[in-house]
Amino acid sequence: MPKISDMAAPAALSGLELIPGLQGAANAGMPLLALGALPRGNVLQLRRPYAADLSATTDADPGAGKLRWNNAAPASATVLYIDNAASDTTDISASWAMLAVGGFVYVQGSADGPHRANWQKWQITSVTTATGYAKLGVSLQASAGAFADTDAVELTLQQPTPSPGVDRNLVNAIAVTSGNAALDCSLGDYFTLAPTANITGWTISNVLPACSLMIGITQDTTARTVAWPASFKWAGGTAGAVSTASGAKDVLAITTFDGGATWRATLAKAFA
Repeated sequence: MPKISDMAAPAALSGLELIPGLQGAANAGMPLLALGALPRGNVLQLRRPYAADLSATTDADPGAGKLRWNNAAPASATVLYIDNAASDTTDISASWAMLAVGGFVYVQGSADGPHRANWQKWQITSVTTATGYAKLGVSLQASAGAFADTDAVELTLQQPTPSPGVDRNLVNAIAVTSGNAALDCSLGDYFTLAPTANITGWTISNVLPACSLMIGITQDTTARTVAWPASFKWAGGTAGAVSTASGAKDVLAITTFDGGATWRATLAKAFA
């Protein structure tokens, strides 16, 4: 038996290796990417079955249960076109609103097929929804082997690794530019807003799959109005209106359960 020092160094792990102890008769093993020490990004979709579509590279729905690359050489692609339905009819479209830039897409040959050793790991640069499918801008991180048209593959979607050292209890001021309030959820859960002009729009970025945010609003000496995005849903269906008195203090609480597609909003007004 060779000494450990004489053995070849192991190859780099891809994160797609299945943990044998969790692999049952249905071959439902848990990939290494979903395990291990925290922090790590949440897995939104795990080993969904698809078929590789190399018959075209056009921006279009590849068809039910299919995924397509925008390059005839898949490893050189910059966009993936993924149908909303996996080949087992599972609808994964709810994940598109939650999937964050910086996350990952893993494509691997199916576990019960001859191309298991073929895989690709992509980092997401953009997420665009279309009718029946999504367009993911991607950058290749690592790969092995090559896919052929109609190959059975598995698709996994993973959120970015959380930023280390972020204190969610810090208070951050919301930046306002040309009437647009830009709220970056990666900064924490508490924000202040002191408008010096009417707020006409909102941009809420880096939304977690579920989170609650608290926003302290201080009215200007001149009464400013605040328009709410359509994604805000109010109790009873009536939107709140900020206080108009000079220096008035309101608190807006918003909660999402679907990655920011909708927010349940409550406005408490005129704190002493």
